[in-house]
Amino acid sequence: MGIALPRRTSVRQHLRLALLCMAAAASGWPLMGTAQNTFPSKPVRVIVPFPPGGINDTVARPIFQKMGEILNVSFVIDNRPGASGTIGTAAAARAEPDGYTVLLGAASTMAVVPHMMKSVPYAPTTDFAPIGGIASVPSVLITGRADKYPNLAAVVAEAKKRPGRLTYGSAGPGTSHHVQMTYFDMQMGISMLHVPYKGSGPAMADLLGGQVDFLMDPLPTTLPQVSAGKVVPIAISSAKRSPLLPSVPTFAELGVPNFEVSTWFGLFVPARTPPPVLNKLAAALDAALRDPAIVQTMNARGMTPLLKSPAEMATYVAQENTLWQDVIRKNAMGMD
Repeated sequence: MGIALPRRTSVRQHLRLALLCMAAAASGWPLMGTAQNTFPSKPVRVIVPFPPGGINDTVARPIFQKMGEILNVSFVIDNRPGASGTIGTAAAARAEPDGYTVLLGAASTMAVVPHMMKSVPYAPTTDFAPIGGIASVPSVLITGRADKYPNLAAVVAEAKKRPGRLTYGSAGPGTSHHVQMTYFDMQMGISMLHVPYKGSGPAMADLLGGQVDFLMDPLPTTLPQVSAGKVVPIAISSAKRSPLLPSVPTFAELGVPNFEVSTWFGLFVPARTPPPVLNKLAAALDAALRDPAIVQTMNARGMTPLLKSPAEMATYVAQENTLWQDVIRKNAMGMD
């Protein structure tokens, strides 16, 4: 019994398929039924451009654990701190656009710092494709001097009486503490003195010690100090009052125009990541953010899930870049 040879037409079909494979590989486009359909088949690396611990890990780890359960893979966090978050962010931008490297982006790295530094090795709105939002965190204007600054009206009145004399701390140039307070000054037509520190811990310590008058601090790190009676909250930057601080009015309630600002986090992949891969990650992120246990944990820590599709997140990031670029330019807030 002999071996049947393939017919001539079959040989031509196989040759044509081989040529198509070679052309697809040369063009960089993945073939249907290969990488895209099997994604993810190995652990996904999450670049976090900040040191371990702090609000970044608080936000990220439960989300990635849930996404890993949904996609049946591990999400491995790779902390790449340095240069105000630009080192890790640039590394993510240069990664292979295959979905196996994702970035935990933040308001600072994706909308603020790029406009403060003369040279940034990435473009936040073109080098990345958003997967979606993760969390939005309002800020609280706090003081250790309730006797002198019992409310926002007293703060503004004193700042107008003594321009440049009232002080506020920050975790450093370009942080949410810094740019949000600068924006507040702009909106109210006042001027306070910025005192930068190397981190939010030293800034809070000097607020408690009376060395600075104010701090515009994210709600999660403010809550323990408020609960202990060490600081007094004056106003919160969210659209509505927080259930965690129901007696604290919003800036809008107190007459500050257009001051709904937050520290936010989102998930991004390098541009040119195939849409099917991006959509799988987006669906897993959306499901994780709707998990009741995740929502409860985030809300208890003063965070709100930032539920946005990839397209909605792209619009949001563009709007944030427009806002903070304007604030930075008008106040000459360059870091170099």
